[in-house]
Amino acid sequence: MKTRELIVRLAGDMSPVDRNAVPKLLNRALMTGLAGGTGLLVALYGIRSDMPELILTSMFWARLAFPLATILTAMKLSERLGRPGAPLKLAWIAVALPIISMSLVALGILLATPPGYRLQLVLGTTWRNTTASVVLLSLPSLAAMMHAMRRLAPTRLALAGAGSGLLAGAQGLLVYSLYSPEMAVPFWSVWYVLAVAITAGIGASIAPWYLRW
Repeated sequence: MKTRELIVRLAGDMSPVDRNAVPKLLNRALMTGLAGGTGLLVALYGIRSDMPELILTSMFWARLAFPLATILTAMKLSERLGRPGAPLKLAWIAVALPIISMSLVALGILLATPPGYRLQLVLGTTWRNTTASVVLLSLPSLAAMMHAMRRLAPTRLALAGAGSGLLAGAQGLLVYSLYSPEMAVPFWSVWYVLAVAITAGIGASIAPWYLRW
């Protein structure tokens, strides 16, 4: 087959691409991961008996604000990482804003707390297993996001994996926040952020071979 004939044949099979194809693909992966993480939470930890009372407290909704904000910004980052050559600077800054904001609030609370009580605010009662629990609940979302990213055209594979892991970690944190008893911002700023960072690291480590074209 001559080159001209090949070009004509390929051009003849062209069809318009939905401009929202990438967000739709990632949203489906997000919903799949959310379902998997929620099912895993119920299977491993059950449902809190005080949930009706808990959702009426302001701190419960404040705790959900961090993973929700991270999910929104990480979704935009993942969309750009799935497209070759898309600018990333503003997307990374947006992802960092929720973490920086919560860290500043945590620092202010610690400075206003007597020194003898600061460590208690950071450690809480579940610091030994919180990070591992969040990472575990993030795995269904990480698998779904990596599979979705593989269907796109990422060229910065490690960064694409990190973005997927960041999004998955935030979703795992959202699921875990429905169960966690911790209500101290300093606790969130250490162990929650650590869990999201670990999940992003897992994504970055497996992406170079899993997302390879």
